[in-house]
Amino acid sequence: MSAWHGASGTLTAVFTPEREGFHLYSTDLPPTGVEGVGRPTSVTVSGALKAAGRLTTAAQVRSIAVPGVDAPVPVYPDGSVTTTLPVHADGEGVASVSLGYASCSVSEGCTIPVSDRPVGLRVTGDGATFDAS
Repeated sequence: MSAWHGASGTLTAVFTPEREGFHLYSTDLPPTGVEGVGRPTSVTVSGALKAAGRLTTAAQVRSIAVPGVDAPVPVYPDGSVTTTLPVHADGEGVASVSLGYASCSVSEGCTIPVSDRPVGLRVTGDGATFDAS
């Protein structure tokens, strides 16, 4: 969490593929991909945190052609992608951040997609911190 002012802040998540030469899919990709290919890079919040805007990234989206898929598939350049989500505290308590992503390589295929991976946070009047419980 950064830029916390009053009850609002910015949640930043950095997604880094485990291997070089792998890319992540656009945050704007449909939940089931393009013709079943890919999964969007996603960050959602629930509980004591609410999204106060859209998930964004400074990475430039490019389209790739995937054999057997008629439509272009939007991806980020190979490597890490930093996302930001404006959030607002809806009181104090427990919050959850759900992460989703899939990484692929044009030459080596894809890793197993991650969907709704929870990360616990605790929200107080001072902001949000990782929940160790």
